[in-house]
Amino acid sequence: MLPNFWNFITDFGDTAVTLPLAALMLVFLLFSGWRRAALSLAIALAACGVAIGLAKLALESCGQPLLHTQITSPSGHAAVSATVYGSLAMLFADNSAAGRRWVPIAGAGLLLAAIAVSRIVLDAHSLSEVAVGLAIGLAALALFYRYLEAEPAVAIRGLWLALGAVTVIALMHGARWPIEQFIRAIVHLIRHNVPSCT
Repeated sequence: MLPNFWNFITDFGDTAVTLPLAALMLVFLLFSGWRRAALSLAIALAACGVAIGLAKLALESCGQPLLHTQITSPSGHAAVSATVYGSLAMLFADNSAAGRRWVPIAGAGLLLAAIAVSRIVLDAHSLSEVAVGLAIGLAALALFYRYLEAEPAVAIRGLWLALGAVTVIALMHGARWPIEQFIRAIVHLIRHNVPSCT
């Protein structure tokens, strides 16, 4: 029973859910006329993706023996979830009454914590690997937050964004994209072609 529960939770952090959700947010911001927010979100997402991808490639290929670390694969679920769900929560908070801004932030925090715990419980990552993933995702989220703090908010139709987000999550939850297998294939090539990584 418990493994099924934790698999259900961890699927919220799969790229099959988070990347379509991020795409929805970008399109929504563009059509809302908040183009600079869309650009800032795109930069934050790209920074997160590049950072977690490079960290995985470097550590899984030859970084572990070179750096003498037990971290082999930082959690992509934790990194991308922090950026995507955190950004979504910030958009809702930015368009909420002052006394209710904590609600979407707390909700995203609980979901992110549950996804992080699920990766450890399912033995997909160690605590250190989840912590590194969270650090990367929160750093990318900070880029987006910095923009929102510096620019006046543009009113968005929060109900439509919420309905879109729920629809994307419902449709994509349970699907799994083979991004991890793709990274492992690249790691295999590096290990067999870079002398210092063997």
